[in-house]
Amino acid sequence: MKKQESGNVFFNILLVIMFVIIGVLIYILAGGTMPKIGRTGGVQSPTNDIITPSNIEQIISQNTGEFSDGLTNPDFLEEYPLDEFGAGIAERAIFDVDINEDGRPDRITRTRNENGTAHFYYEYKVELNQNGNFIDITPDNFRTVEGAECALQKLQFVFVPRFHVVKISRDWSETWTTPTMARRTVYTINNNVFNASAPENLKVICNVADMF
Repeated sequence: MKKQESGNVFFNILLVIMFVIIGVLIYILAGGTMPKIGRTGGVQSPTNDIITPSNIEQIISQNTGEFSDGLTNPDFLEEYPLDEFGAGIAERAIFDVDINEDGRPDRITRTRNENGTAHFYYEYKVELNQNGNFIDITPDNFRTVEGAECALQKLQFVFVPRFHVVKISRDWSETWTTPTMARRTVYTINNNVFNASAPENLKVICNVADMF
């Protein structure tokens, strides 16, 4: 009798383990992902930080592996008609966020520019709010360089634990898809002025979006 009861218990444990394994497999096949540990890319892991509208897209991009420039939930968004060649300003988004920690909302503007080909680009403008007057502090070349298959330059705005901007770029050579050395530059704000780090060589690559 005891052997039969012991066998039933063992059989029940096996069933529970099988159900757990089947459930995990179904979750993974349905597109679920297991939690990631530590730093997963160019964005600071927000595990110990407060999740805000300014960093939620960065968190999503870490879990999906897709690139995000870190800007989401714009305070102003407007689309514009293109000309007969499909060129012109397609969209302008404005994000009000305090980037120099003075308690006043500053302004980041992202403009999408089309030229009638696959080589559109985003241009960024950063302005500090100084007693209601917005002062442009945008560094030179604060824009993307987009190809049909590979991006040659991308920017990512990071808000935690401190605001900074990561730019990864590479030189064009022979064709848009010819890999070249990618370089990373990090921009931080000190005394209301952007400071750029020395460019750091990363690796030879085609699409710089893969380096974030």
